[in-house]
Amino acid sequence: MSRQIATALYWVGILIALPFVLLIAASIMRMFTDGFEAKYVNSTFLGIAGAAFSYSVGYLLRHMLTQQQE
Repeated sequence: MSRQIATALYWVGILIALPFVLLIAASIMRMFTDGFEAKYVNSTFLGIAGAAFSYSVGYLLRHMLTQQQE
């Protein structure tokens, strides 16, 4: 049962990371159309950091729950 919860939490982490991936894509598109302005570069790095953090939280929760089973 906790393995299913761990997998669900992992996917929740991935779903939370999706808006950050969209932010990355939108910022990169704006950089190519409007130029490499600081606000677009900063939002790209913010998106990368947010996506990495969200994914890692989901991964960590899954890892913690599956380690408790063993």
